Amino acid sequence: MKLGTMEVGHLRGFGDKVLGLTKEFVGTVIDNNRLQRESEAQQARGAESLKALRKEADAQKKQVKAETFEQKQKAAQRVKEDVSA
Repeated sequence: MKLGTMEVGHLRGFGDKVLGLTKEFVGTVIDNNRLQRESEAQQARGAESLKALRKEADAQKKQVKAETFEQKQKAAQRVKEDVSA
């Protein structure tokens, strides 16, 4: 599923980070090593997903810039052709 042009799956990364931090806090408070290890893995998954989301956003930003530049070039070409005619 997409939200705008970004995959919703990447947004789960934020949830994984938050849930992982919560697990880490609880694991530390109750001194549960298993919960702390799970939290580290979940936070790592979240971080990777957020990195992918950031890269996707950067790529889309570059694509929009390129499309805008192309449209400006085409408009300038049309004006040049109209002036020449």
